[in-house]
Order: sequence, then structure tokens, then C-alpha cells
Amino acid sequence: MHATSFTDIPDMIHLGDLTEGAICRNILLRYNKDKIYTYIGSILIAVNPYTQLDLYNQQYLRSYRNRKFGELEPHTFAIGDNAYQNMLRERTDPNAKVNQCIIISGESGAGKTESTKHILQCLAAISGTKKNSSIEQQILEA
Repeated sequence: MHATSFTDIPDMIHLGDLTEGAICRNILLRYNKDKIYTYIGSILIAVNPYTQLDLYNQQYLRSYRNRKFGELEPHTFAIGDNAYQNMLRERTDPNAKVNQCIIISGESGAGKTESTKHILQCLAAISGTKKNSSIEQQILEA
């Protein structure tokens, strides 16, 4: 086994052995430390903790704003901020629209709805939407 198989790696691109066993072990090591998010490159893997974790407050949200992707621990806020920053950065014509797409998939009960809410919370906050605006509240309460 490679040395990286014994520590939790936030981005599994850096695993020495990128096998199913190494991936599962890394996710388990991180999950046991309440690190429910792990990257494989630009892909975020989320494991539903089935408990409330203090990972979605305003302090967390602010810490991920305008950060280089991968600079902080993996998080849905990093995905949202990265998509938003890419949308702005890629724009050469101020009138052109540069679309971004975030795909959320998983089994029933995996946490897709909660992940979607967290990404929308992030996008609403960084796009300048006023806090507790009617549209933001409707989306986050859906």
C-alpha cells in the first residue's frame, strides 16, 4: 500500500494508488474525522453524515469566498464560489453570458437536496443578493 493510503487526502488526485480500495479507505478516513467532502480534481464527493455539522454558517461561507479552488478543505461552498468566479473570469465580452453547470447526483437519501441548498446559499451570498430576499428565501426553503 502507498503511504498516502494511511492519511486522509483532501484531493484524491494525489493518492498514490487510485484504486477502488484506496478511494473507499480515504473517504472513510475523512468521514471518521467529520470531513464529509473530498475532491477528485474538480469533482466533489459528499458523504451524508446523517447528523448536523457546523459547516454551513456565515463564517464558513466568507472563508471560501474568492479563494483559489483547492486552497481550503473540500466543500460545497468551494464549488459554488468556483463556478461563480469562472463565470466572471471567462467573460471577455461584458455582454456575453458564460454559463456554468453544477451536476449533483447520487442515491436517494444521499444529500443531493441539502447540497443543492448549500450551493444556492453560496451563490446567493456571493452574487450580491440581499440577505433574506424573497427569492433567496424561497429557494433555500424549497
